[in-house]
Amino acid sequence: MVASHIRRHSAAPKAARIYRVLRQDILTLLLPPGTILVENVLASRFEVSKTPIREALALLQQDGLVESLPRKGYLVTTVSVVDQRELVELRAALDGSAAELAARRVTPRELDELERLVLPAEPAFDARTAKRHMEMNRKFHVAVARASGNHRLTRLVERMVDETVRLFAPGFHMGEHREIIDALRAGDGERARLAAMNHILMTQERALKQETTGFPSARRFP
Repeated sequence: MVASHIRRHSAAPKAARIYRVLRQDILTLLLPPGTILVENVLASRFEVSKTPIREALALLQQDGLVESLPRKGYLVTTVSVVDQRELVELRAALDGSAAELAARRVTPRELDELERLVLPAEPAFDARTAKRHMEMNRKFHVAVARASGNHRLTRLVERMVDETVRLFAPGFHMGEHREIIDALRAGDGERARLAAMNHILMTQERALKQETTGFPSARRFP
């Protein structure tokens, strides 16, 4: 993991930029599982040669977000059933622990920040709105982790939030964030832990219900 992290930061500027854009598109489902990425098409999109495209795709392959298809391109990977179970279990445990610690250590300023990160319900939930909510959701969970005062736990939560974006996107909902904030404001660690864990489990349940038709079939991008 450390070596992979170093390679990302040592990549050429063009490759690093393309990597960041494609990674964000994959994590937010703008490029859903099954999408086929073709080098010459991507080169045209980013107005670069194939070299930085190949470097960016190699980094995405290290992350497990794409896999090579000989003579076809790169396929955006799916999240397996085993991956889902492990990610949900780990996310619930980490978020629960972070919230429990935060209930004892959160400051008034941090509570105010969490309040600002809770968005109101939207009358229409299009792709742009969904992306904005997912970005705010990430900031919220990382902010709760930071309020725990445990830097290592914060880094783990931040990483897990990124890894579970694709899994949770179909069931994303910020309503349960209010329950977490109320528990933190009350200084109730057990209540905060349960609220955070319930949020993860409920998000997974909603995601599973909305995936009955599955992801879009494989397609070439764009």
